[in-house]
Amino acid sequence: MTPIVVNTQISYWSAFVGGLLGFFSPCIFPILPGFLAFLVSSQKRGGAISKAVAFSIGLSIIFVILGLATGTFGTFLTTYKRYVEIIGGIIVIIFGISYTGLFTLPFFEKGIYIPFKRDVDSFWNALLFGIVTAFAWTPCIGPALGTILTIAATGNTLSGGILLAIFSAGLVIPLILSSILIEIVNKIVGFIVKYQKAINVIGGIVLVLFGILMIWGKLTIFS
Repeated sequence: MTPIVVNTQISYWSAFVGGLLGFFSPCIFPILPGFLAFLVSSQKRGGAISKAVAFSIGLSIIFVILGLATGTFGTFLTTYKRYVEIIGGIIVIIFGISYTGLFTLPFFEKGIYIPFKRDVDSFWNALLFGIVTAFAWTPCIGPALGTILTIAATGNTLSGGILLAIFSAGLVIPLILSSILIEIVNKIVGFIVKYQKAINVIGGIVLVLFGILMIWGKLTIFS
């Protein structure tokens, strides 16, 4: 088969959207008020924001490492890149359908509980908390994260790291904004959660379409 190059710009946009889907996943967004209260308990707004940023850095470190590792693995499959794209597209479609709720992948039903016995009272503790939380959240955001890791496997070490850095941005930018606007977030979370199913269905459809385009090698139609 003729190798097909995945359009870089489209891959980057898909990574950012994947991060947003992770943020709005059923086991993260609904608990956001309580989570923010634990994370940014500082009475000073500046301290709260700095801890949210530190947490986001810790979270991103783990995801970028995952991206670098996956991209490195992909470099050994260059000869079979087209096959990797087809298999990856099938996997992404499965992730997308599960995201809509038509069926469930048990491993992705909830996060892993990892006890964190330190008070998040400093920048460094918040960063460590972010690293720990990355492992706990990975199953929960599995469909979105798995999709981006699948794309990363079709590239190289550098592109894998960049993709997961952008995925992390899609996940943590709303989180940091939420820490700044925490009073507003507390008021609107309940309203948005009412539409959680619709958000999941739309996100799942996006993943399915992306998987189909990967299989057909047609991602460049957006460029």
